[in-house]
Amino acid sequence: MRIKTVVLLACLSAPATVFAKNTTPQDVQAFIRNANACEHFAGEFDGGLSEKRQREIERSVVKHCQTAQKQLEQLSAKYRKNPRVTKIIRAHANDSVAGFR
Repeated sequence: MRIKTVVLLACLSAPATVFAKNTTPQDVQAFIRNANACEHFAGEFDGGLSEKRQREIERSVVKHCQTAQKQLEQLSAKYRKNPRVTKIIRAHANDSVAGFR
């Protein structure tokens, strides 16, 4: 009986967890999107691609990596006293963002 109660309580609390508001600040979420796109496009470079595709990739790298690098600097300063958010920022500050130009 006790196991059934625990399982029932777990099932009842699951929807609350699923629908809980994301607690990561919006500006940090935007940084994460740009950092992920930066890393993705930086990994797309390939000598076998057409010149047109290489230019498209280069524009995307500049757009996302430059933006993410600026966001990284601003957000690191803004959230320096918030260890939870700082940890999230650092986790997404990939080599492509940190090493951009």
